[in-house]
Amino acid sequence: MAQGKVLVGYLVSPINLDTDCFLQVTGASGFIGYRALVSALTAGYPVLAAVPCKEEADLIRSAPSIKHLNPGSKLTFVTIADIVAENALAEVVETEIEYIIHAASPSIDHISAASQFDAQIVQPVVKGTNNVLSAALKNPHVKRVVMTSSEGALIPYPELYELASFNTFTDTSPIATSNPPYPTAMAALCAAYSQALVATNTFLAKNKPHFTVVNLMPSITLGRNELATSSKDLLEGGNLQALRHLRGDKVSSKVPSTTVHVDDVAKIQVASLDTQKVEKTQNFMLNSDSLWYEAEEVVKKYYMDDVKKGWLSLKGEQPVNAVHLDSTRTQKVFGMQFIGFEKQIKDLVGQYVELKAREEKK
Repeated sequence: MAQGKVLVGYLVSPINLDTDCFLQVTGASGFIGYRALVSALTAGYPVLAAVPCKEEADLIRSAPSIKHLNPGSKLTFVTIADIVAENALAEVVETEIEYIIHAASPSIDHISAASQFDAQIVQPVVKGTNNVLSAALKNPHVKRVVMTSSEGALIPYPELYELASFNTFTDTSPIATSNPPYPTAMAALCAAYSQALVATNTFLAKNKPHFTVVNLMPSITLGRNELATSSKDLLEGGNLQALRHLRGDKVSSKVPSTTVHVDDVAKIQVASLDTQKVEKTQNFMLNSDSLWYEAEEVVKKYYMDDVKKGWLSLKGEQPVNAVHLDSTRTQKVFGMQFIGFEKQIKDLVGQYVELKAREEKK
């Protein structure tokens, strides 16, 4: 019967992890990782949530969804300050974990120096991927690893963010290739995910592990971030790309015409653990057809009072790069229809104005 050192409440202490099926979620305090955590607990999985520090474990425990679920001993925490460090995932080796959802990813919003792109973006993604796979290989209980990748792993950065393309991309498209120097942090992140996918394929071919891997490629991911405590906290990642022009910014760089709701990503992350429904190693694209001009229509429909307050604006600009991404197979396999763009924007903007209102009262 295995024991692992996990963060329980405020103390690091040994806890018995002998359960029928145990799931580890990396990046559990991140935007996507947290929703995966909630989705997994809702589905009944006991979860070992990996977070970088005790404070983020406290934040998760105080979140409304977690309080509502009241998971008790079904939710425990392990602190992993640096997922690329050697033996960072020792808990995976030492416990009877059967499933892993890898959702840890570096934030790129504050990395502007091109000289740092490889060290701070590319290498953490690739090394983190290798660490997860290597740890899983040492644990005979692991059945499935779900990797949270990106559309950028299969769509070349220029066709995603710069140049209109007539190509239709699917989950069977070849891995995109990209070499430094990278023009932007986003280009480096796309390269990171493509290199991580190559690393995964190389690992599987070399080691022929006892577990299978599902690679999920979500497009720009939007929606509420329950762990956000200020409106500024929403100005990160995909949500930042959606909010900039709705706050009045005149953005010159393009965004792809591809988005997906964070709740859909989380549902598929957890559904991918079903080794009977998804029997083998494979990739899935996650995307809904999005028309970015509809974002302003959502504001006009629901949030004109917030425009009058100056919290939102209809004067912003956001050029869009047309991208054709077919995720039909994903919806068919998982038996679901992706949430539409209107609700993606409504959920995100709704939380943004809620937080602005709360800040105004202080």
